[in-house]
Amino acid sequence: MKKLALLLLVAVLLAACQPAATPQPTPAPVEALAGSIDDLVGVWGGPHDSAQKLEFKADGTIQMFYGSGNQRDIIVEGSYTFDSGKITFPAPPVAPCKDQPATYQAYITKLVGERISLRMQVVGSDPCVDRANSLSSPFQFNNP
Repeated sequence: MKKLALLLLVAVLLAACQPAATPQPTPAPVEALAGSIDDLVGVWGGPHDSAQKLEFKADGTIQMFYGSGNQRDIIVEGSYTFDSGKITFPAPPVAPCKDQPATYQAYITKLVGERISLRMQVVGSDPCVDRANSLSSPFQFNNP
């Protein structure tokens, strides 16, 4: 009985002396210039729970809309070009931005390889104030 108690005590002491498991650090999100059009394709929600959304399509078209569900109003629709992390939005055919294209760098933030946000940084300046204001805050990735 004493041997059993002694063995039990030794087993408890050995278990107590084992180093505690070190928790793995939570990975940090990583922001980088978009590497390809695939980084952009999808629906991106506007800042601060706004109803503004951007939808980049693989065919080089974009829709910017406001609203949700069946109440969406497309406010910009057209083509874009992508080159080396830069998106060029063509000049819209209507006022107030007629004949005013602009180029933005597209920064994608990923967490464990999954897209979580999009931040646009104008290259030079954007003469279209409405577009510049719409793109001034980060967008959150909405696709599952």
